[in-house]
Amino acid sequence: MQQEPEAVREVLRPYTFPTTAAMKTQCAYTFDPANHEETSVTEPWECPHDTAGTGEYCRFHMDPSQRDAAGISDVDVVDDLTQILKEGDPEKREFLGATLPKLSLAYVDIEGSDQHPIDLRHTTITEGIVATHGRFEEQLDLRHSTLGGLKFDNCTFENGVLCAGATVTGGTDLFEAVVTGDDADFSDVRFAGQVSIDEADFQEDACFAGATFEDAASFLGADFYGRSNDIGDNTTFEGAVFKDDVTFEHSSFEHTSFEGTKFRGDVSFENATVTGGCLFTGSEFGGSADFDEVRFRDDVSFANVSFVGPATFRGVEFEGGAAVLDDDASFENAAFGDDVVFRNGRFSYANFTKTDFEGDADFERTKFTDDAAFEGAVFSGMMDFDEVVFDADADFTNTTFRRTAVFRGCEFRGGTNYLEEDAVFEGAVFGGDADFRDTVFESASFVDAAFEGSVDFTESEFTDSLRLRASSFGEKTYFNFTEAEIADGTIIQPESGWIRFDMTKATLGTVNLRAADPEDERELLDYFRICDTTFEGFDFAAHLGYLDRNDWRLHTFDAGDHGYEFAEEMTPEMIEKTYLEAKNSASEESNIKAAGEFRVKRQQFARQKFYGIAGDSKETVGTRLRNLLRGVENLFLGVSCGYGLRLYRITGVFVVFPLLAGFLFAFGGEPFATSTDQLSSFGELTTSDGLHTLMINIYFSYITFLTIGYGGIGPEGIAARFTAAGLVYMNVILAGLFLYALIKRSEV
Repeated sequence: MQQEPEAVREVLRPYTFPTTAAMKTQCAYTFDPANHEETSVTEPWECPHDTAGTGEYCRFHMDPSQRDAAGISDVDVVDDLTQILKEGDPEKREFLGATLPKLSLAYVDIEGSDQHPIDLRHTTITEGIVATHGRFEEQLDLRHSTLGGLKFDNCTFENGVLCAGATVTGGTDLFEAVVTGDDADFSDVRFAGQVSIDEADFQEDACFAGATFEDAASFLGADFYGRSNDIGDNTTFEGAVFKDDVTFEHSSFEHTSFEGTKFRGDVSFENATVTGGCLFTGSEFGGSADFDEVRFRDDVSFANVSFVGPATFRGVEFEGGAAVLDDDASFENAAFGDDVVFRNGRFSYANFTKTDFEGDADFERTKFTDDAAFEGAVFSGMMDFDEVVFDADADFTNTTFRRTAVFRGCEFRGGTNYLEEDAVFEGAVFGGDADFRDTVFESASFVDAAFEGSVDFTESEFTDSLRLRASSFGEKTYFNFTEAEIADGTIIQPESGWIRFDMTKATLGTVNLRAADPEDERELLDYFRICDTTFEGFDFAAHLGYLDRNDWRLHTFDAGDHGYEFAEEMTPEMIEKTYLEAKNSASEESNIKAAGEFRVKRQQFARQKFYGIAGDSKETVGTRLRNLLRGVENLFLGVSCGYGLRLYRITGVFVVFPLLAGFLFAFGGEPFATSTDQLSSFGELTTSDGLHTLMINIYFSYITFLTIGYGGIGPEGIAARFTAAGLVYMNVILAGLFLYALIKRSEV
């Protein structure tokens, strides 16, 4: 605090008037507390001062007209009061109910031999008090007074100051004032003018409870004491009313209460520091509320607070404490009527249960180091949780998001085991789109959540598990898991309101896909777009019934008519790759049946890929021809042995091919003639000779096919010779295919 030179300051020390033989009579003024609705006086008080002139009252209790009649000026009144402060008699320092023009104590030290307060209760000081750079050793008591103004800048109150119930009709200035020794009580004061308490230092309790600030107020850089909210040893503005703007910027608080305080204008706590518990419970902010960069070192409560205007908590820190509140930062049942910003903030345990966000809510890059509870909250505007970090559990149970909800780049790390999942959205309602792109979850639950718009989980990770049983109440609901990774969990389609899932390039671990109604599971995979999807431990055995009934088709998808754009087209190349991934995963899980079927599907779409390249005029002739041959080869393998997985086809060829050749030898005429007889018509089969001729030719075909060749019969016609050679060649091929099939079946 700035001090004036000692030579300039007048020091008022105890002083006693000289006695005279003829003593004046005592003032007739009596203060009866029974005549006042509000007073701190407990019993009738009689004025101890002498009468002035011939009247019955002292000059302090005369009204202005009586003073004028007695020739007493305002200066005389002030000088007399100042002089009385020097008296040794404590009672002489009592001026209850006095009417004074003004009180000027600038640069004055008021000391006393005792600690009796300067009692100015219920006084009227028309022009107010000026005590600039003054010092009051004793307590100054101005309770229930009417004051034209208070100018206490750079003033020191060494034993407190009491102004409860007073009315200050002019301005109030406590710039750099210091209050020590006892409380500063401004409870229920009506400040009609501007208030400046900038850089004031309240070293004991400061009470502004119930005070009314009708004009702008400033507490810029003020320091407030307060040891405990529990025992009322604190700074309090409970029930105060600020009708105009107020600032507490750069102020310091210990334990402080703003419970039930009404801020009608704009209010700023920017860069303030609160080291103790702080209560804003039930307060009202009618204008803008600025808490940017505030440091709450202990618990703070904004429960049941109403923010009518915009609110900003940009860069705020809620560190929390030990025992004052259950929550380190509580906004339970708070109502934000306009936009609110918590960007770059930092919370310990945060409680936003049933908080109502009417405007946009911005939590971008905020960090929650302990649990965050948003259970039952309502976000009516845009909600932005971009790159927010939840180091512990995040509970959004039964939360309502009426517009777009953005959790892009969030990290739900969990770790406290308070909830079964680290991120809980059970029963949540998303009325707009939800953006969870690039989000990292340890574990998450969306059980019984409902969505109207689409949900984007592109490139998100579920490193532990995902439980999802959501429903759609809109017409364009897609869950986009493109390039997402789901290590474990369950995705269940509800009984109604099914959702489409885009698993393009996703990685599925031990994820179980089910329908709430088992009868619906035959359609289950039609709502999952499997395209270039990686399977890591996925249990295809749980879906064998569906896959078998649907010819093991993974790539079919009911896309609806929503105009949704996919990251990759379902081309033959992509489908082939998809079945290759599925086949490899099934093989790793020793699911021979699924692996084999997916291998067949892969080869079928590989053939389509080859034909597509062969038919592409933009490719070179060599490339087109090479892929055409590969397609033909693929077709042959598919027809002959089902790509090595259909042994019954090879067996059938073994039986049918020589049989067909035998008929050619029997009925083919001269080109197919052998050294045995031939038949000219099928009618000859009705005779025994005709049947014998057919059987001999079939016999020749089989022994040739089996390369036995006893030599009794030989081919004679040119076609017969080539057919016989072809039979031997086909035997070699089919034997090789048989071995190929055995090997492939063992590989899958």
